[in-house]
Amino acid sequence: MQAIQRPPVGACARTVRCQLTTAPVALSSRRTGFAPRQICRARVQGDQQTEEERISSARAEVTKRIKALGAQGKVKDAISALAGLANLGIQPDTRAATALVQACTRDMELAQSIFDEMFGEFLQPDEVTFAVLLRGYGATSPPDWPRIDTTLTTMRVKYGIEPTALSFNALLEVCCRTSDIDRGQDIIDRMAADGVEPDEFTEEVVARRRVLRSYLRKTLL
Repeated sequence: MQAIQRPPVGACARTVRCQLTTAPVALSSRRTGFAPRQICRARVQGDQQTEEERISSARAEVTKRIKALGAQGKVKDAISALAGLANLGIQPDTRAATALVQACTRDMELAQSIFDEMFGEFLQPDEVTFAVLLRGYGATSPPDWPRIDTTLTTMRVKYGIEPTALSFNALLEVCCRTSDIDRGQDIIDRMAADGVEPDEFTEEVVARRRVLRSYLRKTLL
């Protein structure tokens, strides 16, 4: 796997030099310099905004490219795309790193390795990141429920993220796909015990399994 180079902390910040205007400024005080300082501050803020827009645009473009490459199965190119951000002096964000994890989910050992490298000290994952892992382990044949349980524990204990309907929907998708009715009912019971409200997608997820759909309505709706 190609190493992802992390740019130095100061790599994302471009030096901004403030040039004070020498032209007369109406209503300014020559003793205090208030008006020149205002002009300087406005220029610095403008430069910073432009830099932030450049970084945001670059991250969004790379994230989009990683998703496209992942859909095509071009994992090495996806890894290279994320590493390319370092060449621009830009650190990846959570969305870009999550997109790379998703691009690698055909090989969950690789996906987990990417997750372990990118998140923790470097970046903070969110629930979307963990949902990608849950779906990835659920897509294996048979579903890797021990790793799913480990992922949920890591999510809660290490990162302090409590699962919402987003995570439970991913688990119910696996149960419906594999006709694992008993486990699906256990998951619905867990949602009820944790006080997790279903969202607009939950009922859609269980629609194919009449037993789970009825159990969801009886338990949570």
